[in-house]
Amino acid sequence: MSTQPNQNGLLIAALFQSRGVLATLVVSQVIAILLAFAPATEGDVWLRLAIFSFFLHLIFLTSVAALYIFRKYLARCSNNFQLLILTISLLLSTCFYSVAVLSLFADIYYIESAGYFIASNVLIIFLVAALFSQFVVIQNQKELQTKALAHAELDALQARIRPHFLFNSLNTAAELTHYDAEAAEQAILALAALSQAAMKSGKAISLQDELILCEQYIALERWRYGERLTVNWQMPACVPDVEIPCLTIQPIIENAVYYGLEPASEGTKITIEMHITDKSYTFIIINPVVENAEQRRAGNGMALENIRQRLALFYHYRAKLTTTHRDSEFRAKLVIPRQEIT
Repeated sequence: MSTQPNQNGLLIAALFQSRGVLATLVVSQVIAILLAFAPATEGDVWLRLAIFSFFLHLIFLTSVAALYIFRKYLARCSNNFQLLILTISLLLSTCFYSVAVLSLFADIYYIESAGYFIASNVLIIFLVAALFSQFVVIQNQKELQTKALAHAELDALQARIRPHFLFNSLNTAAELTHYDAEAAEQAILALAALSQAAMKSGKAISLQDELILCEQYIALERWRYGERLTVNWQMPACVPDVEIPCLTIQPIIENAVYYGLEPASEGTKITIEMHITDKSYTFIIINPVVENAEQRRAGNGMALENIRQRLALFYHYRAKLTTTHRDSEFRAKLVIPRQEIT
C-alpha cells in the first residue's frame, strides 16, 4: 500500500454510492447469518439472527455515515490513513453498540461475560475491516491501471484522426495569399486552432469551444468549395456550459464533407442539429450521399468508429454514436449523457 497522498481523491468513495451502501448491508447481513447459525451455539437461532443483523447494520451504517461527513478531509489524506480511519471508525462503533446491546438485550439474550462479548465483536469486525482494506487497495490499483491504459488508448485513437483536411487547408491558404491576404490570414488562424485541438489527445473542452472549432473547420472548407458548401445550423439559443471530448463533433462534420460534398458534382447542404433533454444532449448531422461514393473512397467509417471508441472510454459506454443511410441521405446521431466526464 502506498503511503503517499491519494491523488485521485477518496479511496473509499465507492462506499458512499448507492451500490456501495447496498454492498455494505449485504456483507453485514452475511456476517450476521454466519454468526447466528454457527455450530456449538445455544439459544434461539432466529433471535440471535435478529440481534446480530440489527447490531451489524448499525455498526457499518454508522461508520459509513461518519466517514461521509468527513469525506472532504479524508480525501486530502494518504491511502493508508484513510483505511486506518475506516478501521478505527468500525472498532469504535463496535464497542459502542456492544455496550448498548448488553444494556438493551440483557433480559432476552443472556451473555455470560461482557468483556468476552465485546472483545469477540471487536476481533470479528477487525478481521472484516482488514479484509475489506485489502480489497479496496487491490481495487484501487486495478482502477489506476485501467485509467492508465485508457489514457494510452485515447492517445493512440487521437493520433489516428484523419489529417487530410490539414493538407487541403494549407493549399487553400496558399492560394488565398495571391488575391485575399486577409482571408488567407483567417484561414491560417483557423488551421492553427484545429491543429492545436488535434494535439489535445484525451482532453475535454467546453461544448462552446468545440462548436467554434466546427465553425472554423467549415470556414476553411467554404474557402475551398465556395458556394457548393451550405450548412444549416439548428442550435438552441443558449449553448449549455458542458464539457465533451475534444474533436467529437468536428470529425463527424468532416466526415459529412468528405463523403457527401467532395464526390458530388453539385452543391451540398449539411444540416447540424442539437436537441437537449433532461438526460442527454443530442447532435444530428445530416448530409446527402452520392451514389457509390462509399465504394469509391477507401476507409469510409474509420473516423466515426474512432469517435465511438473514444466516447466509450470517456463515458463508459453511456454515450452513443449511431448512423443511418436511407433515401440518399446519411444521418449521424450523437447522444451524450448529461453528466460530467469521468
